[in-house]
Amino acid sequence: GADNAVVARDIVTPGNTSAASIPLALSRMLERGEVRSGGLALILGFGAGLTYAGQVIEIP
Repeated sequence: GADNAVVARDIVTPGNTSAASIPLALSRMLERGEVRSGGLALILGFGAGLTYAGQVIEIP
């Protein structure tokens, strides 16, 4: 499993922001120093109709 230190859990403050959820969570993790710029991240999302997507990105 993934280490909890690198799993974004950020629904309490902004609520469900739909397509903006992943960039908002990543931004908050950068602000809190939970991830470092230049590192790699696997981001996964899902939506209505059982749609899903994932990609590996370099953290800005």
